[in-house]
Amino acid sequence: MKKKLFQYLALIPCLLFSPLANAHFVWVNKSGEKVQICFSESAESVEPELLSKVAAAKVWAYVPGDEGGSKAIEVPLSLTAESLTGDVDAKATAVIVSHEYGVVSKGEATFLLRYLAKQHVSPLGGQWQAINDAERMPLEVTPKWSGRTLQLTVTFNGQPASGLEVKAAGCGIDETLTTNEQGIVECLPLSDGVLSVRSKHVAETLGELNGEKYDSVRTYSTLTLPLAIPVVEVVSHKLPALPQGITSFGAAVAGDQLYVYGGHFGDAHHYSEAGQSGEFRRISLTAGDAQWEQLPGGPKLTGLAMVEHHGKLYRVGGFTAKNKADEDQSLWSQDGFACFDPAAGAWTDLPPMPLGRSSHDAAVMDGKLYVVGGWNMQGADNTVWHTTALVCDLTQPELKWTEIATPPFQRRAVSVAAQKGNIYVIGGMTESGSTTTEVSVYDPAANTWSVAPKLNGTGMEGFGTSSFAVNDRLIVTSMSGAVQVLSDDAAGWIPAGQVNEARFFHRQLTTADGKVLLIGGASMQTGKTSTIELLQFVAK
Repeated sequence: MKKKLFQYLALIPCLLFSPLANAHFVWVNKSGEKVQICFSESAESVEPELLSKVAAAKVWAYVPGDEGGSKAIEVPLSLTAESLTGDVDAKATAVIVSHEYGVVSKGEATFLLRYLAKQHVSPLGGQWQAINDAERMPLEVTPKWSGRTLQLTVTFNGQPASGLEVKAAGCGIDETLTTNEQGIVECLPLSDGVLSVRSKHVAETLGELNGEKYDSVRTYSTLTLPLAIPVVEVVSHKLPALPQGITSFGAAVAGDQLYVYGGHFGDAHHYSEAGQSGEFRRISLTAGDAQWEQLPGGPKLTGLAMVEHHGKLYRVGGFTAKNKADEDQSLWSQDGFACFDPAAGAWTDLPPMPLGRSSHDAAVMDGKLYVVGGWNMQGADNTVWHTTALVCDLTQPELKWTEIATPPFQRRAVSVAAQKGNIYVIGGMTESGSTTTEVSVYDPAANTWSVAPKLNGTGMEGFGTSSFAVNDRLIVTSMSGAVQVLSDDAAGWIPAGQVNEARFFHRQLTTADGKVLLIGGASMQTGKTSTIELLQFVAK
C-alpha cells in the first residue's frame, strides 16, 4: 500500500516476454487518452521499423454505455517513424486490436496469419469482462480472480478452447500452461504489476486471400493486464440469507447482532407502497444455528441510513412511496429520526431533521452522527438536492441537528464512512445525472472540506457503493464486485480483491473480529440478492 499504486498502468506491456526467434506479436497499451500498438520480435523492443507491417490494424475501445454494458468505438491509428498510436476515450475500460497479417509460408506450411490483442485497462477484477465478439476477437483470453488464483479462460468463436498453449509472464511468474476442457488455465501471480499473456490457435482451414492459397489459419492473441494482488478473500460462514432480496436499506452491527431495516424489494426502477419494507430484523453473528428474528418495525422506508452507537441503533431519513404498484410514482423523503434500544425492545422517536432526506448516508465518529448527501423528494416533479450536511451529538441529553460546513458538492447514492478523524463521502450521482468516483473528505476539527483521490474505475464504480473502516483501513465495495482500500498515506485507492457476487446499494459492515460483512443489494445482471458474504484480510 505505497505510493507506487498503479504507476505500472503507464508501462508498455511489451517488456515482459523473453525473446522468441522470428516471433512477432501485437500488443496494445492504453494510457490516459492515448493507445499505443506494439509489434516486435521480442518483448524488449518496440521495433518501430516493423510497425508499418501492422499499420492497417483495426482498433476498438470499449466505453461504458448509458444503460450499462459498453459500446465499441473504432480508434483511427497514426503511424510515425517511432510509434503507432491513436486517440481514445479516457473512460475506455478495454481496448482490442485485430489485424490480418496475410499469407505466410514457413517450411512446407502455408498459413493465414492473424494477430489479436486486448488490454483490460483497470486493475479492478470486476471490470474484466469478455468482449464476446467472434468477428473482431475470435480468440480471446479473459481473466478472473478466484481468491488469490488468477483464472484465464480462453475461448475461440465464443466456445471454450481446450488444449491450447498459454504463456503468462510478469508479476513474478513466467509460465507456459495448457488449457483444460473448459478452456481454463490458472496461475498465482506473486507481485503487483502488468501481466502479459498470449495464446495461439491453429485451424486446419483451406482458403485463399488475394490470390494466395493457404492450408491453415494461425491466430495469436495477447492480453495486457494490470494486476494488484488481493489482500482480502471471501471466507465461508453459516449465516442464512436475508428473507428476501432488498436494496437501499439500513443495516448496522451492535454487539454480536446484525440488524437490518426496511429497503426496496419490488420491481427495479419502480417504487410503490407494496414494494417497500418497514420490517426490522436481527441475527446473531456468533450463534452456530442463528436464524433471523423479527423485531418491532416502523414506517416503510427506502434509501435510509442506520448506524450504531453505544449498543443502540439510530435510523435516519429515507423515502416513502405513497403510490400503488400500478400508479405513477409519488415518493416522499422523510425527516424521521429514531432510536432502537435492544434492551427495551422498542423504538423512540427523536428530533427530526430540518428537512426530508433520502439517498444519503451517515456515520458516527466521536459520539457524533454525521449525515451527508441525498435529496428531498416531495412527490412528483418536486425534488430538491441537498446542499447541506448535518451533525447530531449523540452524547448530549437533548439531541439537535446542526449544519456543518457546506459541502462543495451535491450528490446522492453516496456512501459515508468515518476513518482516522475524518468523514469520507464516496462516489454517488451528481445533480446533472452523471455518476462519479469522486471522494470528498470532511475534517470535523477544522470544519472544512477537501478532495481525496477518486476510486479506481469508471463513474458507475462509485454509484451505490458501501464503505466502512475496519481496523483503521477504509474499505469500499462497489457494483463490479471490486474491493478497494485507501492507502496508508491516503494517496490513492488500492484494489484489494473481488467478492463472489457483485452488488450495489448493499450494506458493508464490520464484525467484532475485524471481518467484513456484505449484505443484500443488487447487480445489473441478476437483480436483487438476499445473500451475505464474509471477507477477511490476508497477508499480501
